[in-house]
Amino acid sequence: MIPPLPDGRSIVLIGLMGCGKSTVGRELSRATGLPFLDTDLLIEDQVGMEIPRIFAELGESRFRALEVALLNYLRDHPSPRSSGIISTGGGIVLRPENRDTLRSLGFVVWLDVDLPNLLSRTARAQNRPLLYGQDRESRLRQLLGARSPLYAQTAHFRINSSELKVAQVVDIILQQTHSFFS
Repeated sequence: MIPPLPDGRSIVLIGLMGCGKSTVGRELSRATGLPFLDTDLLIEDQVGMEIPRIFAELGESRFRALEVALLNYLRDHPSPRSSGIISTGGGIVLRPENRDTLRSLGFVVWLDVDLPNLLSRTARAQNRPLLYGQDRESRLRQLLGARSPLYAQTAHFRINSSELKVAQVVDIILQQTHSFFS
């Protein structure tokens, strides 16, 4: 267990789809007692549509604008009870303003996963609009190439979680979080 995070500061998880942000985020929440926020789920609740439908009906650009607005809200409304675990969408780093905002929210952890594991983890996913009608391996390779430098620029800490169990990832993040906020 880590000591309480500074007021309004969070552990923020970034990485490509299928890297385990939601799974690790829920486990971190359970381990710390901090609330878990998933930016994709918050946007779905706000808009009243699931992510694939948002992409189909409103477009990726509108979805990215909703991400900006949500991050700005989280940044601009800190409170002693707003510390938490934040899981983000894989493309949230595409906008430069988001990269800065993510870092201002707290300790940013990049869950990096190799291509074979991403392929395995996304094999049956029906809610990945960027993979629809695509050769998954080529598309994931392209996304990794384009986004990895942005994740690296944004993260305070990178963990290759390809071969680690969720509990191991959580333990490492908690250790690094303690060091970061000390």
